[in-house]
Amino acid sequence: MKIYFRQLTITSIIFGFLLIPIHESGHVICDWITGHPAAMSYARDYLLSGAHTPFLGLLGGPLLPLILSVVSVVFIYRRTRVSFFYPIAILGSFERLVLYLSGMLPSDEKSLAVMVGWNIYAFKYIFLSIEVSLLLLIIISLIRYKVGFRQAILVFVIPLLSFVVGASLGVFVVERYIFPVQFKIQFG
Repeated sequence: MKIYFRQLTITSIIFGFLLIPIHESGHVICDWITGHPAAMSYARDYLLSGAHTPFLGLLGGPLLPLILSVVSVVFIYRRTRVSFFYPIAILGSFERLVLYLSGMLPSDEKSLAVMVGWNIYAFKYIFLSIEVSLLLLIIISLIRYKVGFRQAILVFVIPLLSFVVGASLGVFVVERYIFPVQFKIQFG
């Protein structure tokens, strides 16, 4: 299986920048589905009514990148445009993983658990299990397609670096200067 690194890089840059808004879009879409009109900035969603976010609205944020990752893994295993789908699969599965591994409990996961009366870490471990499973499937596909070690490393490094740069640009430029009120609420 040949990896086209130009396509992988372009997809990584675009999806790396859009990953945070995709997460926020998941909240907004699910808020609207439940009848709670919502809006978003680059890095924050909010209900237009000012009410509390419903369960499905909270769930939508972490869930949408995971769904995109699952769909991408399916396309990877079907050998369909793998250079396009690897970055989406990797970033969708890493979206919360870094926070979890650093010991953080994101507010979405904590709020979801409180709403259903579960241990506050329950959703963290549910999402963590899915993310690790997806990453294992991605690694297995690289082995299965006999991608060389250096190329396999690049398949992971390019999307992750693109996310760090894209998210930083999104938060510290787009959010800060285009959505200053939301930036102040979110980051002080």
